[in-house]
Amino acid sequence: MLKIIQFVRIFTCSVILALTVITANAQEDSAINLPNFLFPGFTKSVIKLKSGQLSSAVLNYNVVDQEMVFRQNEGYMVLSNPQLVDTVYIANRIFIPFKIGFYELVMAGPATLFIQHKSDLESVGTPTGYGATSQTTNAIPQRQIYGPAGSVDLRIPDGFKIVDKTEYWVRKSNQMDKFSTKRQFLKIFKDKEKELTQFIDHNDIRFKNINDIVKLFNYCNELYN
Repeated sequence: MLKIIQFVRIFTCSVILALTVITANAQEDSAINLPNFLFPGFTKSVIKLKSGQLSSAVLNYNVVDQEMVFRQNEGYMVLSNPQLVDTVYIANRIFIPFKIGFYELVMAGPATLFIQHKSDLESVGTPTGYGATSQTTNAIPQRQIYGPAGSVDLRIPDGFKIVDKTEYWVRKSNQMDKFSTKRQFLKIFKDKEKELTQFIDHNDIRFKNINDIVKLFNYCNELYN
């Protein structure tokens, strides 16, 4: 089990990054294939600060707390000042800090596509008879989701399951809008609604499929070039 031993501050390239240190007594493979993390394991990555300085770290992305989690020596650290970061590069993928969490930059152009990877914890509930189950979403404050203060585990607690709440965002004319359906998407691109509707219908675009969304944005950006 992974326990918090102390809190420290790390200075990187003359910029203070406040980090929470979680010392791990378990083996490294205890943090592999955890459902509350985006990647199967912690990966050597690059952090670019807004100052232009670069640093490397072994990290993963917590989709429940929407935080970058670092592994260093025998400990884990959570980046708590993401406003100092310009870009994070993990496994050939690009992440940009926003007000809440980091969004993955999928495609840049007149219509720039981002994915906000996020999940909620939902209680699996207790039987109530006749096969029904009582469920509670977000039953525990997120910051205490792994246990009481001073005792933190990277795994999700027993009795909870991960519920995917991932959202797509588009930046167009310096404005950010989110969408998850055809109707919401076309509302953002009213000036190209006819062409995009025909493309979506002809190509059977599914808004739950990221490959279809990328195909749609490739066409969308062609319309604006």
